[in-house]
Amino acid sequence: MDKAEILDFSGKTVIVTGGTRGLGRVISEYFLDAGANVVTCARNAPEKPIFSELTNKEAVFFETDVREPEKVESFISEVVQHFGRIDVLINNAGGAPSVKS
Repeated sequence: MDKAEILDFSGKTVIVTGGTRGLGRVISEYFLDAGANVVTCARNAPEKPIFSELTNKEAVFFETDVREPEKVESFISEVVQHFGRIDVLINNAGGAPSVKS
């Protein structure tokens, strides 16, 4: 059984923050394989496009720093304007704040 048989996200829009590297990239690729429209955001563009050979779809990337509320609002507005909806949000961005020792 392949990924496409497990979950079908065709026509759904999925946002993955921090979706360009590591676990976020794997999550983005999984949802692409499941047929979703995937939108990733991060502070830096991916080194190579996030693409599914199974569905022949590519994730849309927005350079967005989720620590800045006004940038997040603009990002969300653009996603809704482009796709008309958001069905799934995976918050994978960020990490523990740095603390002086």
